[in-house]
Amino acid sequence: MLARIEPDARIASILNRNRRRTAHGQIWTAKRVCSLRNNHAIAVYHEGERQARNEMSVSEGAAALGVTPTTVLRLIRLKQFAGDASLWGCPWTLRREDVERCVAERNQPPTPPTVDSAQLILEIP
Repeated sequence: MLARIEPDARIASILNRNRRRTAHGQIWTAKRVCSLRNNHAIAVYHEGERQARNEMSVSEGAAALGVTPTTVLRLIRLKQFAGDASLWGCPWTLRREDVERCVAERNQPPTPPTVDSAQLILEIP
């Protein structure tokens, strides 16, 4: 899954941060990730591929919403916003439709309170 959203150098960084090692106990490098991908016929990441699949990073989603990336991560954690991370410590991806729907909801004017016939009207002379 990481090969679909990140280049090899970034994948190596994520694996090392999660304390994952190669089969021989070595740290990950971009070359080792590339070799593993080639041995298992995993496609290489191409710039713009995420956008073609209508996915956004947390920072792109935050910019669209006009909030900080921390706020987006908080909303994901509170399950108020959908996000996907392939494994712990990996970058989150957001669906563009979800972000656009949230932007549209935020831009709608608030609905006025309903009229209640039992409510008294305050008249100021």
